[in-house]
Formats: sequence, C-alpha cells, structure tokens
Amino acid sequence: MSSPEIRRIPAAETRGLRRAVLRPHQPPEAVIYPGDDDPDTLHLGLYVEGRQLGVASLYREPPPFALKVTTAWRLRGMAVEHVRQGMGLGAALLRACLEHAASQRGTQVWCNARSTAAGFYKSLGFVSRGEPFDLPGIGPHHLMYRDLSGAAS
Repeated sequence: MSSPEIRRIPAAETRGLRRAVLRPHQPPEAVIYPGDDDPDTLHLGLYVEGRQLGVASLYREPPPFALKVTTAWRLRGMAVEHVRQGMGLGAALLRACLEHAASQRGTQVWCNARSTAAGFYKSLGFVSRGEPFDLPGIGPHHLMYRDLSGAAS
C-alpha cells in the first residue's frame, strides 16, 4: 500500500464513510452533525491511490466537563474502512487532527469514543473521564480527552 495522503475536504465528503462505518443502520441524515459547516470545523480525508479510506472531523467545542474551555476541540465522525482498520491509517488521521488543534492554540482534544475504540485512543495518549455511557442506537462509549502540550505524538 502506498503512503496515505491526508487533506482537508468538505463536510459532505465525510458522510459516505461516516455512514458505512459508524451508522450503517441509520438514515443518511444521522451523519450530518451540528457544526459540520462552521468556519472553524476541520474535515479531513485520508486517501491511498486516490481512494478515500478514512475521515475525521474536528470541531471547536468545549467538553461537557469544562464548558468554559474555549480552546478545546472535539473529534467526531472518525472512520476508517473496516478492512483497513489496524493498519495505522486512523492513527495518521488522529495525529493530523491533534496537529491542527495545536496549531490553532488548542489545549485539548476530546471525543465520545466507542468502547470498541477506547484502546486505540488510549494508545495515542487519550485518557477516559467518568463512567462509560450508552448512546441510544449506537452503543457504549467513553468520554476521552488528550491535553495538548505542543507537538502531537
């Protein structure tokens, strides 16, 4: 497999993979998220040989445990094709998101991580906060965050 290319894309170009990977049994509008069209929102696509294999979105949004934090970013809608998971593509996408947040003077990136993905986020420096919770129609999640100290690793 050749090296992946990660580039900024419009919100609409995230929705095919969001739906296929994250919400396959829900209607198409279930993958249109609040804030998708905000000017600060970043949508990234990961491509190999011109084919989209991953997406991730980053929103300027405070975490529920620190609503006054204006320097936090929320990771949402991160998806990598099922057959390509575990190959480092998600890590590359997440690092690009962390780098963007840091470049915008962000101090933290947080997400509601599916329980099945919690280990992935932990391996990239995220920590859990609070008890696991259920998102109706989606399943068990963990609130996770990573403080940014400059460079993303």
